[in-house]
Amino acid sequence: MIPKAFAEKMVTIHGERGMEWIRRTEELLASIKQERNLTFGEPFDLSYHFVVPASDGNHDYVLKTGFPGQEFTHEYLALKAFEGPGVVKLMEGKPEEGWMVLDLVKPGTPLHTIKEEADVLGIWSECAGALWRQLPDDDADFPTVSDWSRGLSRLRERYGGGTGPIPEYLLEKAETLFPELLSTAGPLYLLHGDLHHGNILHSDKDGWTVIDPKGLIGEREYDCIQFMLNHWQDHPEPLSLLALRAGTLASSLSLSYGRLIRYGLCHAILSASWCTEDGVGDPSNGIELAKLFDTLIQDEH
Repeated sequence: MIPKAFAEKMVTIHGERGMEWIRRTEELLASIKQERNLTFGEPFDLSYHFVVPASDGNHDYVLKTGFPGQEFTHEYLALKAFEGPGVVKLMEGKPEEGWMVLDLVKPGTPLHTIKEEADVLGIWSECAGALWRQLPDDDADFPTVSDWSRGLSRLRERYGGGTGPIPEYLLEKAETLFPELLSTAGPLYLLHGDLHHGNILHSDKDGWTVIDPKGLIGEREYDCIQFMLNHWQDHPEPLSLLALRAGTLASSLSLSYGRLIRYGLCHAILSASWCTEDGVGDPSNGIELAKLFDTLIQDEH
């Protein structure tokens, strides 16, 4: 049932463990389908999880499977922590086995189908503002932005102290800015961690609904960046779009514009680094965004 292209990607990332995961997941899908008397639809086209719509004849669900480990467990815990209006409902799951059952968001129209940027920003702001949960500094159930930032040092290690496809001056700026931002951080929140356009879907029943939280602890400004990394390439003036997004989100959510654009440069470079680490995706997207964020930072002075 698992498509060949997805199986090959899991093997690329996880090696022999990926092959074993594919075998076990095929068995798991068959078992869950039989035990709950489900019918499956066509799988969704996703990068790191195998996700399929399911129905028991009375209710529609989504069965999500992924490689068991910290990331899948963090998503499961984040869904429980964020439980409430505006967030997809977690029905059941066993993160240690790498599966969960969610309510199906219908029709599931993604945010990027909205054409007016002002409307997109308004919807995103409402969803994010309702989602974020302030937490004590020592909450250890989820990774922190500081944990994520260590991906930059792994990049250096992979390239023997070099920077690979990432321009050295941009990596050096990220290496300087990340510690500065983290050492001066204000209140910390439980963040989504991947709140881009495709993870906000419209439900006829519940309105705009957030899906697929990673679970991340950090400042709210950081959670804006994954949204800003998406759906900019075809805009006639990308720098103006980025400035509009940063300024609007800072104003509507009472965030620091300066910290937001600096986190933007850092996360854009981190995103490019992850592409080189996983062998999935194109690092040029993050690199080009980092250049734009760098311009916004320079324009402040």
